[in-house]
Amino acid sequence: MNVLAIIFAATHVEGSETGVLAPLAGEPLLARLLERLAHAEKLAGIAVTTSDEPDDAPIREFCAARGIACQTGARDDLIGRLLAAMQAAGAKGGIALDARNPLIDPALVTKVADLLQMTDGMLDWIGNTLAPSYPRGMEIDGFTAAALTEAETRCGAPEQRRRGPAFLRENSRIYRPLSLAAPAEVARPELRLDVETLADLPRIEAIFGSFGGRTDVGLAEIIAAADRLAAQ
Repeated sequence: MNVLAIIFAATHVEGSETGVLAPLAGEPLLARLLERLAHAEKLAGIAVTTSDEPDDAPIREFCAARGIACQTGARDDLIGRLLAAMQAAGAKGGIALDARNPLIDPALVTKVADLLQMTDGMLDWIGNTLAPSYPRGMEIDGFTAAALTEAETRCGAPEQRRRGPAFLRENSRIYRPLSLAAPAEVARPELRLDVETLADLPRIEAIFGSFGGRTDVGLAEIIAAADRLAAQ
């Protein structure tokens, strides 16, 4: 099964600026996430999805300038945009990632992609968002195109379509999910490694900067760096 990583990005969420193109150590935050994903294995490709609204034009322009596939569509139809991105790439499996999580662990992405390939349709959803035990900022939803296509027929409400693959993990009587728990050494659900608001950028930049430009840093190292900085 070929697996496509799909980053969903927006310049604003609920009226607040997300900072997905704000500078993080000299590069846009979205670029830093793409650098991290370049170290993930088992992926057939990487794409970005955003809306076709005017305020998301900078994201579309960023992708065009860097040669990144960008799937656009209605802002409140994430499930439709994910399916369109997979269809454009000919992918049978997908991994949805939030652009506000620039420290996502490439090894975790590899693990979900590998499980999707090994199970080859026997599971519909694989991820760590059903019972969170990883730090915030490590959220990952893996799914098959077949399951998401079937879910789309059931998702008529705007809120359901807006939340994309959440419908799969929340309906275990219909779909076959596999929830991933964090290993004990990285089980820190209280630790925030995401960029929820622009105020989070200095903290994330300090963590990123502590690795001297390395982009392949694993989650255990990131947690250790966050703890050191918090203790200072």
